[in-house]
Amino acid sequence: MRAVVVGGGTSGRAIGAAIAARGWAVQVSSRRTGFDVLRDDVAAVLRGADVVVEATGRFTTSRRRATDFFVRSTTAVGSAAAAVGARHVLLSVLGCERPEVQGYGYFAGKAAQERAAATTGAELSVVRSTQWHEFAEQNAERFGVGRVALVPAMTIAPVALTAVAAVVAEVVSGERRERCVEVAGPRRTTLLAMTESLPAPGVRALPLRIPGRLGRAFRDGALLPDVGTEVVGPSFDEWLTARSRH
Repeated sequence: MRAVVVGGGTSGRAIGAAIAARGWAVQVSSRRTGFDVLRDDVAAVLRGADVVVEATGRFTTSRRRATDFFVRSTTAVGSAAAAVGARHVLLSVLGCERPEVQGYGYFAGKAAQERAAATTGAELSVVRSTQWHEFAEQNAERFGVGRVALVPAMTIAPVALTAVAAVVAEVVSGERRERCVEVAGPRRTTLLAMTESLPAPGVRALPLRIPGRLGRAFRDGALLPDVGTEVVGPSFDEWLTARSRH
């Protein structure tokens, strides 16, 4: 059996490794390998694949740019999957479709991506997760100014990316057959607390209070999982401890 992972970032690499661990042949295709999902022949890349996992990403807070990228990406991937007879597994964000977070461009783009993916004709499964443990470091890098990192006030239930990748691999292999799988980490916390726990001496976390409806939604837990959502992987603190040993 063969899977193609479109997207070579942190998530794409983790998902590729999890699928390979199940004995599948895996190809990771991204701009790092010379493949552009918006310009190249996606069907040619997918030829012979049983499943394609879409783990593309483009960080932006612009709703227009996020929506344009994610809709074009998933339309290309889903249409190509339908053409070659491959299943389409889409990696998404838990809660991205909730009305109160549509003011954040990235989430609006992911919600639009899910809607577009459902129209391509490919057999579709969506795996939604809460923010990964790596989110704190990513945010500090994106919004770092000198020795200060701006940290939006957010209440979340972060999850280990390796645990999410394992769930995606289960969907790919057919061990799980749900059309939509939602997973979260075991404990709720704040992005500020996560950032302050990072082993990054010299970086000071500066709380950033986002104004308006969106800021209230983030602070009040609009991105938290619903009761009964599947919990996977270690807590953020456990993850940090394990990582420090390697």
